[in-house]
Amino acid sequence: MARPAAITRDALDHVALDLFLARSYPAVSVADLVEAAGISRPTFFRYASRREDLVLDHIAAFGTAVADAVHRHPARGWAALAGAICDSLESITPDSLTGKAFQVLRRDERLRSAALGLTRPWRRKVTASLLDRGDYGGDPVRCESAAAMAIGLAQMMWAQDDPRPDPRAVYADAPNAVRL
Repeated sequence: MARPAAITRDALDHVALDLFLARSYPAVSVADLVEAAGISRPTFFRYASRREDLVLDHIAAFGTAVADAVHRHPARGWAALAGAICDSLESITPDSLTGKAFQVLRRDERLRSAALGLTRPWRRKVTASLLDRGDYGGDPVRCESAAAMAIGLAQMMWAQDDPRPDPRAVYADAPNAVRL
């Protein structure tokens, strides 16, 4: 009897995210994922400790990518935050793993709540990037406030149903609402 082909985490993520989008996150069990991916239950748990990891890991990776983009961005302060987040959002395609993860997140309130827990480490990373660059005069409170506001705007946009606002317009208008 031939062994089934090995599966990668990315392949499992594609199977899972496609099923979550087709049926809804709550309607897909681990048993459904195991069957659709053609793997055993122990193999599934080697890749993910929980079903929600198949969505939330991509949201966490997005946060880390944004923090890295802030660190490398040529602009300073709010322009760096806005540019890094908007560039990162614009780089997501609907059929990418991150794009699918955001679609699943938008459709499931419980997952959106779980994703809020990811913002604390994301905010710390973005704040550290701003501090390392000396943005906002190296003031940790101002750097963290700006990071929190920028991330909050991203969360509001990803949670909105269509039509979603233009991220660049949202970030351009934000300083009018709050002075940093």
